[in-house]
Amino acid sequence: MHRLAIIGFGDMGSAHAAGFNALPSCEIVATVEPDAARLAYRDVPWKNGAPPNFADTASMLRAIKPDACVVAVPDLQHRAVSELVLDAGCDLFLEKPITTTLPDADAIIARARERGRLLQIGLVYRYSNLYRRMAERAAEPGHPVRLMWCKELRQCFPQRPWFYSQHATGGTLVEKDCHHFDLFNWMIASRPVRVFATGGQHVWKSGAVIDCNYCPDEPRAIEEIDTIDHALVTIDYENGARACLILCMYLRPENVMPEGLEVGAIALSGRQMIAYRDERLGVGGVGDPLAFERLDMWADNQGFGHIGCQQQRIEFLECLEQRREPFANGEVGRDSLLVALAAERSIREERPIDLKEFAACPTCA
Repeated sequence: MHRLAIIGFGDMGSAHAAGFNALPSCEIVATVEPDAARLAYRDVPWKNGAPPNFADTASMLRAIKPDACVVAVPDLQHRAVSELVLDAGCDLFLEKPITTTLPDADAIIARARERGRLLQIGLVYRYSNLYRRMAERAAEPGHPVRLMWCKELRQCFPQRPWFYSQHATGGTLVEKDCHHFDLFNWMIASRPVRVFATGGQHVWKSGAVIDCNYCPDEPRAIEEIDTIDHALVTIDYENGARACLILCMYLRPENVMPEGLEVGAIALSGRQMIAYRDERLGVGGVGDPLAFERLDMWADNQGFGHIGCQQQRIEFLECLEQRREPFANGEVGRDSLLVALAAERSIREERPIDLKEFAACPTCA
């Protein structure tokens, strides 16, 4: 039986609590959430009764000593909390993004290695049937992917101020689109070398009233907003491939277009792939019509949120048992963060960013 603690009980932390609680080989032995009201309105059907809650991570680690911890605190806190967990001898499931800066990401990865602990990052698309199938097709001989795109057109972040702080998140492209940059890195299977991005604020500016409909909080005005709400990002890879992200964060209330989230790829052979709404994958071209297969979303989320969510939890427990490296490990998380930070810098400085700049000055993000 794996003894887990959940640190942070917001949207993701409570979802992880419910998901891990449902797995027979796992017991939630503690939660860490200083806001008791947040615990009260997250209705987790604890199988062994509600575990003890602590106001801070250090107190929990002294009292409980879990085998592993799930860290789902705001992004800026990732390094400090992760180091406490790793120093206590616990394995770590860390929500995405890995952190908000490269030095913090490197510190977490190094600490996990020094302590001999497993580190898995919450990049759920790597655990979904849809994108695993897409990656499988992308790896087929004769069809190397050289062009990819993603249309991420959605509503705003939840109405919590930290989501709208550049300092607290690293920026919208770090907090939200590390997922999509990871998809590009994974399926193109090459190193990113250059990023160019444009973006800004169309709607969500300081003082705007935020009303994300999947957040249980009441709509609220956010006094200071310095993050972007739209962007166009292009990425060049060592092998000559290119990828493009189109981001919009002000749909009301959500994407009603028939394709929903769209992720596409074209190979040098002319073969085309397109994924729609996290559930359908079409493959065609090279003399064949576009043929769709519908992937089983339930099998990888089992009713616990986003596609891939439950499968990532199952595989984390398997990694604990087998002491093997997670598929979404720290290096994968760092790679997606690097692209996101370069895109944020490109928008600020209005120029293309060569990723060698980060090697020369990793603290200049």
